[in-house]
Amino acid sequence: MPKTIFLIRHSKATREYSQINDSDRPLTEKGCHDTEKMSLILKDHTNSVDLILTSTAVRAYSSALIYCKHLDYHPNNIKLEKNLYMTGSKDMLAILKKLDEKINSVIIIAHNPGIERLAKLLTGIESLHFTTSGIAMIDSKIKNWSELDSGSCNLLSYRHPKETIYN
Repeated sequence: MPKTIFLIRHSKATREYSQINDSDRPLTEKGCHDTEKMSLILKDHTNSVDLILTSTAVRAYSSALIYCKHLDYHPNNIKLEKNLYMTGSKDMLAILKKLDEKINSVIIIAHNPGIERLAKLLTGIESLHFTTSGIAMIDSKIKNWSELDSGSCNLLSYRHPKETIYN
């Protein structure tokens, strides 16, 4: 069965608190609103996903919780992946390549520049630019995650809160 990947950049986080670690920064009110909006847009494209993988950063996990609400995905099933926090596209690709073959659709919520570079790596589309809350909807004809490689996927759509649409 073909594989579907939803790459999501976490929503807007506060920079208000200089005394907290970067990974502990919470979403802003706008970030919460944008995530709600984008989760409804994603719901128009899919009713469910097999797996939600998220960075351990508070802003990414908070975004994942909002997506759960709209995609009928139980929050206890979110997989926190520390290697999605401030990592590169090749490390993210390695995580995808190790997914269980029973999983046919996955959401990855992570950070730039890694998430944007992963989308470019998978699709070969260099002009793609991820804003906060951006979603790249990607599919591939591969049958096994281990076959995932550079240029092996198609960009179905790219959406963000201001609704610029590619494809």
